[in-house]
Amino acid sequence: MNIAPFLAKACQELDKAMQGTLDGTKIACISETISGYAIAAAIASGVAGIAPGFAGVAAALTQAGFVWATYVKINKTLGISMSENTAKFIGSAIVTNLITNAGAFVAVLIGSSILSVVPVVGQAAAIALNAGLGYTIVYVSAIIYLKLITRMMQPDGTLKVSESDDTKHIIRNIIKESNIKDMVKEGKAAYKQAKEDGSLDKAKKAKTCPKCGAEVKDGQKFCSECGAEL
Repeated sequence: MNIAPFLAKACQELDKAMQGTLDGTKIACISETISGYAIAAAIASGVAGIAPGFAGVAAALTQAGFVWATYVKINKTLGISMSENTAKFIGSAIVTNLITNAGAFVAVLIGSSILSVVPVVGQAAAIALNAGLGYTIVYVSAIIYLKLITRMMQPDGTLKVSESDDTKHIIRNIIKESNIKDMVKEGKAAYKQAKEDGSLDKAKKAKTCPKCGAEVKDGQKFCSECGAEL
């Protein structure tokens, strides 16, 4: 399975921190998790684009939910113990810092809010912008998260992350040190690929959890990923 450069490097660095225990199967699972939740975020964020005047804000709130849901699934793959609240805390901190430090994200949020007040054509453009942003922000946020747990991994294989200003400071430093511009390009390329290979259309037809975007089956009463009632 081919993995894009920034994501591949983040996995390699995490593997070193985990003393070589991150095998190919887990890396493939992480990549699929990121792609799946990014696609779900694109679909949900696109729908948020129809809210006149508030499309950008609605999309940002939607994306934050998919970001922390991605973290929870990655944690399960890696066998990391972390509360849902801590995952939400980290997700919120990463998304907030990405939006405030990456002009491209801010421009899309503002642009989609302006376009959403224009009937039909403007709303269609807002939907397209928000969908692309939804995918990209989940994708980039996931790479930042992999970098964070790499930095916070202890020699004994445990993860020491707290809901504190120190964690926020580390997140800010990681984002400042990272090539966010090229990460965004990689995320956009992955979104384009998802559209071209039919992954996006397939996901649109699938039944998903309204809370985390995970695929659910007919008759299922609770989401197997987040536990939400369906």
